[in-house]
Amino acid sequence: MSSEWKIFILRDFLLAVISLGALSALANPQIDNPPAPLANKLPQGFVRGDVVSYSYVPIRHWSPRQGIGILPYLFEYNLMAQKDGTPLESFHNENIRRIDIASRWSTAIMLYPRQLEYRDEIINLMLRCFRNRQLIILVDYHNHSTATSYEKVRAILDRLWQNRDKNLTNPEGDTATGRRLINNILAVKLGDEGLCGLGTKGLEKVYSDYNKRVRYWKRDNQTPFIHIRGWYNLISYTGLDYKGCYAASRRDVDKHGRHALPANTQAIGVDVYHYWFHRFSPFDPADLSIPRQRVRAHTTEWHRLRTQYYPQGLNVRVCKNANDPATWLPECWNDTHALLAAIELAGAKEAMMWFIGNSGQIDATRSKDIVTYTTPVETMELYYENLKAGPWVALSWWVFGNYKDMHGGLEYYDKKLLHHTPQSPEGALYSDKMLDYWHNEYVNVKMRMFNDIVYNQFAHLNGPAPKKQDMKLKEHNK
Repeated sequence: MSSEWKIFILRDFLLAVISLGALSALANPQIDNPPAPLANKLPQGFVRGDVVSYSYVPIRHWSPRQGIGILPYLFEYNLMAQKDGTPLESFHNENIRRIDIASRWSTAIMLYPRQLEYRDEIINLMLRCFRNRQLIILVDYHNHSTATSYEKVRAILDRLWQNRDKNLTNPEGDTATGRRLINNILAVKLGDEGLCGLGTKGLEKVYSDYNKRVRYWKRDNQTPFIHIRGWYNLISYTGLDYKGCYAASRRDVDKHGRHALPANTQAIGVDVYHYWFHRFSPFDPADLSIPRQRVRAHTTEWHRLRTQYYPQGLNVRVCKNANDPATWLPECWNDTHALLAAIELAGAKEAMMWFIGNSGQIDATRSKDIVTYTTPVETMELYYENLKAGPWVALSWWVFGNYKDMHGGLEYYDKKLLHHTPQSPEGALYSDKMLDYWHNEYVNVKMRMFNDIVYNQFAHLNGPAPKKQDMKLKEHNK
């Protein structure tokens, strides 16, 4: 684990000035701290960042330097239940349930307004998120048109702005003004894994159109959405057989045809998954006779290559022949240092680093060759530890609800996991004892992460952790 979060107002001021320097200074990092609280005390549960939000952590920009030692934004990917052609309201009760579950260990909830007609129901779900002190991330991909991009998010924001000083209420009785909901929106996801086709100029347009259409959209001579940043996700630096898209150096651009990030990059990150594929795994992590330290050791080696932060610095490069073990080096695989270098290459002053990791498992629907064992909680824990130690400030879990052949965190919680093995690729039933194990360990590891963020890293905003008895009472009353 990385160093503890402390508040030194003077150092915060000095580091804010120093942060204008080159990102290469990260070789000997110090932890920056959030702005000191103002004299006027906020109501219980509200925190001050770019705006005042009802949340556990503030909405603000975190430079890569400022991200070292903290991981404020923790959320589940693919949380909502929905189906094309079916009114979103049909899934209301299930989505409220999922929000309540994920809110136990998250600092943000991700919602998907896939259709314009989802607007009012999304707002109902946003009210539940607000009740649970959750920041909100919306998804609305750029559609290649400046004139019509981000229409679904704009429809939501327009509705909220019209009701900025009015109380909105959902069927459960959760209430907030439109302005308070606006101030709890952290980000909008703008697209995924398209840099190879977009190129630098294309991604620049994704962000610039977002700025025009959303962040700097004027309403009644005000710009109330500036705090809502755009987030774009990339494939890993290695890609497939070292054929990735984003450039960590000028050499990557000139020699390998990779694309530099644009200077207007905002939230940016990668999705890199450590699934336990049968053919690559030394054992089945569901075998509890195997010491858990061996499970951690296998995952630790993966993170040594992919996410580990090296304070002394690391010069990444595009390598050849990913099947050659001689190239299995952090210099060829490490997305933490590759993205740091990419941000520096771009001169992207607003960039901050977001990561998508994984829980769950893959079944045999598409192919028996890509079936995985159940992802152990040790893998999830090591994602958190390594990303917190480095410059990342957000960790999303792929996936929560199921997606195609991928089973997510909800199945741990609901005790519906199947045991996919080489002998039973379609999945065999786990015993009740093992389902209890997966449920309990999953909830426990998620709660350890949450408690570390809320009551350790951001204890100055949230106070000490509740006593166990108080937490049990809170859970009982939900």
